[in-house]
Amino acid sequence: MTKALNLQSLKTENRSLILYTLNREGELSRKELAAKLGLTPAAVTKICAALIDRGFIREVGEAEAEGKTGRREILLTLCNDGKLCFGINAEKDAVTLSVSTLSGKLVAKKRLPFISDVDEVIKAGRAFLDDNSQYRSRIVGAGVCVIGSVDENDFGIWKEHNLCEKFEAAFDMPVVIKNNVRAFAQSERIFGSNKANGSVLFLKWGPGIGSAIMADGRVFSGNDASAAEIGHYIVNPGGSKCRCGRFGCLETEAGEDVILKELNSDQTLDETLKNCNNYTMNIIDHKIDMVALALTNTATILNVDGIVLFGTMFNNDFVAGKLAKQCIRYNSNLTADMIEVSALNRDVDYIGACAVCAKKFFFESEG
Repeated sequence: MTKALNLQSLKTENRSLILYTLNREGELSRKELAAKLGLTPAAVTKICAALIDRGFIREVGEAEAEGKTGRREILLTLCNDGKLCFGINAEKDAVTLSVSTLSGKLVAKKRLPFISDVDEVIKAGRAFLDDNSQYRSRIVGAGVCVIGSVDENDFGIWKEHNLCEKFEAAFDMPVVIKNNVRAFAQSERIFGSNKANGSVLFLKWGPGIGSAIMADGRVFSGNDASAAEIGHYIVNPGGSKCRCGRFGCLETEAGEDVILKELNSDQTLDETLKNCNNYTMNIIDHKIDMVALALTNTATILNVDGIVLFGTMFNNDFVAGKLAKQCIRYNSNLTADMIEVSALNRDVDYIGACAVCAKKFFFESEG
């Protein structure tokens, strides 16, 4: 039994390696896949035949011969554009429902005010799926992203027992639930322009503040899913009580909604900064400095290769640029090309849900 399980695990791992390699590098032949992955041509041929049968990859033509005679190699590519994901992304201020392709393209989306009642979330989700029923047969599963920890008894902002099973029964599809920051880190690996090479520290700055670490293509969670959770660094011991129970956490001192409340502004951050006075700018500068210190200290401890920024605060170029400058000021080993706003930032309300669904039900699916 153990031997059979080990063989099955190896097959699953090799399938995933092939899919991730095609995702990262584009069209490749079986021979090229075998060389890149250190697998035998026979093993690659067998795995690719199974993936073609399942509709995960397809042949797309012949490779360039480069002056060689004989039979040309057939190129392979992913078939993830036709498979869809149902997404639920829960933030402090909103719940976004979406349908997207497993290649990351948005098909349909609906943003709602935050819903605290899980039954109401289910009701809204069913209505959204009914409104987009033409896509239902192509949906392979649901990705759900929440703020905070994710375990069987506590799904971040939804304190619900066995939430995954409840969603699966309600929506009649397999469901995966992940922390939203770690889900976005996964999206950078799958859909990002550089596919998250090396060790990367992700910082999310919006109404909440969170972070994640990725190394060797894997997102690290730690023993209690809170590894490098920068939002709960204590930056002001005399500050307000945080949802985690401590006082003066970075999130409660520098979250976007906290900043706007402190400025007594009912506008967005972009609108507030357009016609700001010295008082406003001093507060913004102070908050940026708080985040820069926490981010620089974390990056120094982890010795990361890069920092990826995302979240609504980084829709403003001034905030992103000033934060990068402050980080470099505090640590001269950091350079401008090591700190960047994610190209996926504008898709933050659905792309994480899409990524965890693609990971679970496409790239690392069993069978």
